[in-house]
Amino acid sequence: MDLDPKQPSSPLAPERNPVNFRSILLGLVGIVIINALTPFNVLVLVNSDLIGGGLPTGLLLFLMLFVILINAPLHRFASRYAYSSGELAVALGMILVSCALPHLGLMRYLPTHLTKIFYFASQRPEYVDLLRQANLSDWLFPSYASSDIAQRGNDPIVQDYVGRALTEKNTFAAHFAAVPWHAWLRPAISWGIFLIGLFGSIVCMVVILRRQWVENERLQFPLTTVYMSLIEAPAPGKAVNSLFRNRLFWTAFCLIAAIHLFNGLATYFPRYFPLIPLSFDISGILSEEPWRYCDWEFKYQRISFIVIGLTTFMQTRTAFSLWFIYFLVQVSQMIAGMRQSQISEPMTFDQLFGAVTVYGGILLYVARHHLFAVFRQMFGPGRPNDPRGRYLPYALAGWGFVGCQLLLIIWLVAAGTTIVGALVIIGMLMLLYLILARIVAETGMIHPVLPVPVSHPFDSTAALVPSLPHTSAGSHLFSRLFYGVLAHDMRQTLPPYAQHALVVADQAAYSRTNNWRKAISFVGVLALSLAIAYVVSGAAMLYTEYSYAATLDRSNKSPLDAWVGSNMVQYIVMDPAVEYTTTGVQAVPHNRLLQIGIGAGITAALGTLRLSFANWTLHPVGFLLCYTYGLQVTWFSIFLGWLAKTIVVYFGGARMYSRAQPFFLGVIYGEVITTGFWLVTNLTLYLMGFEYRVGG
Repeated sequence: MDLDPKQPSSPLAPERNPVNFRSILLGLVGIVIINALTPFNVLVLVNSDLIGGGLPTGLLLFLMLFVILINAPLHRFASRYAYSSGELAVALGMILVSCALPHLGLMRYLPTHLTKIFYFASQRPEYVDLLRQANLSDWLFPSYASSDIAQRGNDPIVQDYVGRALTEKNTFAAHFAAVPWHAWLRPAISWGIFLIGLFGSIVCMVVILRRQWVENERLQFPLTTVYMSLIEAPAPGKAVNSLFRNRLFWTAFCLIAAIHLFNGLATYFPRYFPLIPLSFDISGILSEEPWRYCDWEFKYQRISFIVIGLTTFMQTRTAFSLWFIYFLVQVSQMIAGMRQSQISEPMTFDQLFGAVTVYGGILLYVARHHLFAVFRQMFGPGRPNDPRGRYLPYALAGWGFVGCQLLLIIWLVAAGTTIVGALVIIGMLMLLYLILARIVAETGMIHPVLPVPVSHPFDSTAALVPSLPHTSAGSHLFSRLFYGVLAHDMRQTLPPYAQHALVVADQAAYSRTNNWRKAISFVGVLALSLAIAYVVSGAAMLYTEYSYAATLDRSNKSPLDAWVGSNMVQYIVMDPAVEYTTTGVQAVPHNRLLQIGIGAGITAALGTLRLSFANWTLHPVGFLLCYTYGLQVTWFSIFLGWLAKTIVVYFGGARMYSRAQPFFLGVIYGEVITTGFWLVTNLTLYLMGFEYRVGG
């Protein structure tokens, strides 16, 4: 399945720079479609997400249609005009990084937080006191008519966002004109400057670490296997590549597609099509002690064929660690429950804080030689045998990272934090992003989250060392705001997307060169993609919120996305900040230092054993994810994927496993494409005025 870059797709195909007008245009079309449709599709239609997670549905559907319907005929009848693998890699990378903005990565949370904190402040005096004490800069928020924080919640900018802006006509033009664009111009610019620093830091980070993780440590990158199988060039004279001519692939694809198509029909015609069960619920059976102390997700699971397929491309010991450590945690919860105790959510936050701190140190320690080479090139020419950057010179990437970090610190201080507060907030974000990128590189998790509050250093320090000065109200509120907007749900964040864009480009576009001058344009188009996605997704989100007061599905819920607009803003951002500024300490009924030490100790032990013994089985990533949503809802599918790979390798060895890979890819594509099919079907039915049903 690996692309051989030395093999041209056709003897007549010209050698083209992967970054050209054709590839950029294809990428821009995909960016506009996904970023413009996502807010309306998810919030108003309550339809399947165009992105979803680490393996974006919209991206794969868009490129697969292009490869089969357009590029395949070109390869067959006019090969010199067909898109090369390098050109497809550029378009894929552009669309992939843009998926970090329209929904969970940014836009689902940012505009809502900037309005709803004032909406609830008009109802709760303690929120008004907090915002006045924080004294955040006005340029962070829309241009409200009143300077009084207590009155801003009644401003039409907020009220129309919560409900909808009234229009005389129910047309696109009327709704578009009703959006207060002028009021949102200021925060669009100010937060755009912040994102330049944040996204610039992330791109520089993944550029620096690319060689260490790809060439030195040779990580698996399971998601890259899926992307490369899609854009691999066909043999000369063929219309499609070897994957799409493989019988095992189409056997698995048709099997999984048939199941999901049948279940989709069952949602529309339940009288004629019985639902094929893809989940189990044994909570009734496991309702007695000690089983009742286990997570609900341990008793209820929905099978994900995407996760099963991706797990087969994961290192076997890593896959085993994920489900086995989760099982051990359930055992520990049963033991604690039998002793009239529990592992509470605040305890897991403390354990994860200790775990991510230690694991981040392990990653930097393992990469120390490579990082020293980067430092040497930042301050001089470096040694003759030092590695050189493929996409940026390491000196530029290193100083670019430093410059972007300084921009973030200056922005935060100007916004209302202290210098120390800004350092802590940015340090926590970058630590979480580093570990998240590593987790996805090794596991291919499509729903990775690390629910460690950005405010945790402030909270734990105040609890453990009360004599130290506490941070300012502005710093703590910003740390909670950033946790809600950027770190609470990390399933669609930039680091894994940018990292995989580079790895795909490595194999498909730039495998024969290490000259950054030939590849720096790829970094440029990634930056262009992020800028365009920011504008398109931001405009789409504002249009959606100001045009619709309730969902259009059968539930007709109001307001849109009530969890984010109500519960999340209050419980994750405002209430903890009020508690901190009022008491100075976030009260928890456990020993914080002990729980942080448990998390740090377990991670250090697993990491040390893995580095010291080649045959050590358990990977620390299993503990990092054991309390998180991403693993809780997929652990059984990971177990099935691990079991399938283990059986294939045991009975057939590496040869049978290699032959079975197209089958596993068919399992992945079967679920992704049919999910996309029902997504498009529901959208089409709505546009035609028919009733649609989500669930296929």
